[in-house]
Amino acid sequence: MNYKEQVKFLRERDSGFAGAVELLKSLRRSSSVVVFSHHDVDGIASAFILQRLCRRLGAKVVVKLPEGFRLLVEELETAVRGTVDLLLISDKGTFASYDDFFRKAENVLILDHHPLDGRPTRCTVFNPAPEYPLGTATALLCHMLATQLGPTDEHDDLVALIGCRGDAVFDPVENRCDDFARPFVERARQLFPRLFRTRLGCPTMYDLVDRRRTALVNQITEAAYAGTLAHYYEAETRGGAYGPELVFTFLNDLARRGENPAEFRSLDDVLGKLPAGAIISRTLQRFYLDWELLSGRVQSPVFLGEVQGVGVYLAFAKEAPSMQSAPFPAILPHVAATQLEPLKRAFGHEETAIIVFCPKEIGVQVSMRGGGGVINCGQFCSRLAERLRRLFPPGTGIEGGGHVAAAEFFAGKSVPIYAVMRELLWMAEELFQQGSGSSGGQEPSVKVME
Repeated sequence: MNYKEQVKFLRERDSGFAGAVELLKSLRRSSSVVVFSHHDVDGIASAFILQRLCRRLGAKVVVKLPEGFRLLVEELETAVRGTVDLLLISDKGTFASYDDFFRKAENVLILDHHPLDGRPTRCTVFNPAPEYPLGTATALLCHMLATQLGPTDEHDDLVALIGCRGDAVFDPVENRCDDFARPFVERARQLFPRLFRTRLGCPTMYDLVDRRRTALVNQITEAAYAGTLAHYYEAETRGGAYGPELVFTFLNDLARRGENPAEFRSLDDVLGKLPAGAIISRTLQRFYLDWELLSGRVQSPVFLGEVQGVGVYLAFAKEAPSMQSAPFPAILPHVAATQLEPLKRAFGHEETAIIVFCPKEIGVQVSMRGGGGVINCGQFCSRLAERLRRLFPPGTGIEGGGHVAAAEFFAGKSVPIYAVMRELLWMAEELFQQGSGSSGGQEPSVKVME
């Protein structure tokens, strides 16, 4: 099925998609819309598409990109003084608590692709994750809605593609694409062949298997990701621009510039001639320096054991100095992910997974990457959070979850480092026991193998 056929199929068969379409179609020129979106590349791309869509429908739109995953009631209260016609929550999870936000909005629409953290009963929800757990990004869901409500243009296409690349939906170098996104990605490949063309060159954060080659879409997406960190590099931003808003501004400026993305040949073509692009370019150079610094910190992870052919490794390292106050996995987990393929090849695993334990000034970050579909990283981090929430009182900032192949855990500073490590190692032991068929139940003796 091609992309238009897929969108038509969703309109007819997916109640969440149909509900979202009807809700957006009800917008009028006097309608007020507030969009809260995730601060990462996919979330920013989603906000870009939603803003343009709502404006085409005549609504007045305000976009907010706060740091953090779950939308908090305090953030909503600060941003929305009265009430609005539509609150749009994109790429920020699907939580039952979002039902409480109706006191600030006539309607609440959730657009998300993460595993469900709850089942809101009052909100309209378009989240295909239960049916397609490996295959989408919120930017693609937004593009599908925009396509149904039409028309879209090449800038919607480009930004949706960047959002998909940011969430690893496809890899042009390895010629890989998840099934749900394939119709859109193949359409984009025809529209923007130069973005997909592989080339020898410096690998990006997204080139995890073949570190000798890359593609322009990978380079653009990496620049956008680095741009989201701009406020942590104040000297480079020359004014402390908030990174997610900087990237959002850049994408809007790029669309207004009016050039056809199919003509882009290099990253300079994309970033050049725009003030926000110049800031992103400077930030990218600092990002490269931090990447090189962190590469040395994850070179020798500890081998914990193997589960059904998946070698599990643990890296204990600090983030880059500029990222110590970031309440999210800034650079270190992405650097660690580049070790998955070398470890797999060097030690003969069928697949690999790496757990990154990262003490920060503001707490403890644990990230997990890989797993080959055997180990569910999202479930692992979610269970780690559940275990620690049973041990510590509310208000300690314990959160965890994510996707099958990439997930995060965070605990605030009041939670001791040793407590997080203890529970993590206990869970690792349980993982190995389950994989070997052992019933377990004893204190963990961590399997460190040379």
